[in-house]
Amino acid sequence: MVKSTVDGVAHAIASPSRRQLVGRLAEGPATMSELAAVLGVTLPAIDKHVRVLEAAGLARKRRVGRQAIVTLEPGGLDLLADWATGMRAMWRARLADFADHLAADEHHREQP
Repeated sequence: MVKSTVDGVAHAIASPSRRQLVGRLAEGPATMSELAAVLGVTLPAIDKHVRVLEAAGLARKRRVGRQAIVTLEPGGLDLLADWATGMRAMWRARLADFADHLAADEHHREQP
């Protein structure tokens, strides 16, 4: 099992090509040839992209006969989503504190 990190997932989806592959894999499993057709690239190029997705815990490649089938790993993007949710909560709290500070400052200026 691959140990995913926020940095690994962010790196994997930083590439528009890999985001396109993740979008395709969200529709269901695909062969390496099908993925190569999606991007219009060679099988070695797709293999490199799939290896990055696998290393990040976003995809899994398995052999079925002579074909390599790639599937999206369930929950692969959860780590990044959780990080973003935490960042959103932190910034909302900071902005609320700032708004409170501005309101208190305004109230203090209005006092004689």
